[in-house]
Amino acid sequence: MRICVIGTGVQGSAIALTLTKTPEVSEIVCADINLDRVKRVVDKLGSDKVSMQRVDAGNMDDLLRALKGADAVINATLPRYNLNIMNAALKSGAHYVDLASDMPEDTIPKQLGLSDKFRDAELTAVVYQGGPFVMNVLVRYAADRLDSVDEIHLRFGWRPTIEEEEFIPTWSPVWCPEIALLEWTTPPAVYKNGKFKKVPMFSGVEEYLFPEPVGPVTVCFIDYEPVWTLPRFIKGVKYVDCKLSPDRMAGALIKMGFASDKPIEVKGAKVAPIGVLLALVPPPSEKEMIKEFETSEIDWFGCLLAEVKGEKAGEKITHTLYKTISYRETFKKFGTPWAEVAVPAVVTATMLVKGETKVRGVIPPEGLEPEPFLAKLAERGVTFQERVAKEIRT
Repeated sequence: MRICVIGTGVQGSAIALTLTKTPEVSEIVCADINLDRVKRVVDKLGSDKVSMQRVDAGNMDDLLRALKGADAVINATLPRYNLNIMNAALKSGAHYVDLASDMPEDTIPKQLGLSDKFRDAELTAVVYQGGPFVMNVLVRYAADRLDSVDEIHLRFGWRPTIEEEEFIPTWSPVWCPEIALLEWTTPPAVYKNGKFKKVPMFSGVEEYLFPEPVGPVTVCFIDYEPVWTLPRFIKGVKYVDCKLSPDRMAGALIKMGFASDKPIEVKGAKVAPIGVLLALVPPPSEKEMIKEFETSEIDWFGCLLAEVKGEKAGEKITHTLYKTISYRETFKKFGTPWAEVAVPAVVTATMLVKGETKVRGVIPPEGLEPEPFLAKLAERGVTFQERVAKEIRT
């Protein structure tokens, strides 16, 4: 099969690496507007499966040229290009996978609105399928085992094994700085009794006790895609929320106005604050992250967790599904610290091409059939744990 990867940053390069290790994939097109960056990725991969193209994701002709003959496209560029790449996939007859949505309240309905067109074309698009959002499939897995679902709580937490060596560190996200900043600029939503309710940014602060080795981590509400889609696909659910370890440095920059794209006057010149910030932030570098793993004791532990509460045969049941992560061990096992993003995206794309997923149209991760998808992840060494608790009644 021929698969095109649009965007070759830290996530896209991890996806390309994972594709080179996938026997059924015969051709991989790495495409990016920055040809030097894509060349570095292609040279590093050193696989005769891989070719490269310069592509402007905002230009339909560029996209159609890159997608010519592709069976699937994995969109690892900025979410603002999702709709454009989805339409290019439709015109090219390719299945589609992306990693995140831009401003989910607005973008998710537009992406789901293309479902009839994908269905008519006998194609499937799986939106925001990467990283923590794979937990949506686990939510569906648990929901299918309950007679009714009352509450869904998603909790994503990370912590370093040792403190930062620098007393005053630089704000330097390990993935796209623009998205790492902007994901904290939208007031979060929770879903309650059939309605979406906005809550203040950085609210809902709690210390959540994750399974070891992560332990207690401070989390707060974030405006993530699952809150907007799970109520559509998990029928009858009464409450959904999502909390994440906050990026407090990003929060400080946002409060100071650095997330604004509206120009301000500085000594007679008009500048957009976010443009200044992004020009100064060091670009994410997987090379630097790997160097730390190889030369120091630094590691990061993370946990992706979902609590699904409901009833089965009249009993109150809570399914807790989770995966703990050591980024050092992930790198040793998969050759990239971003396997938690790359492997689900690659498994999804290859299953779509091989016809191993029957659903057609545009779906979020919970729209996939859980068992075959989780089995494919397990074959790759990505597994999850589950605890089931029953309420004792006397």
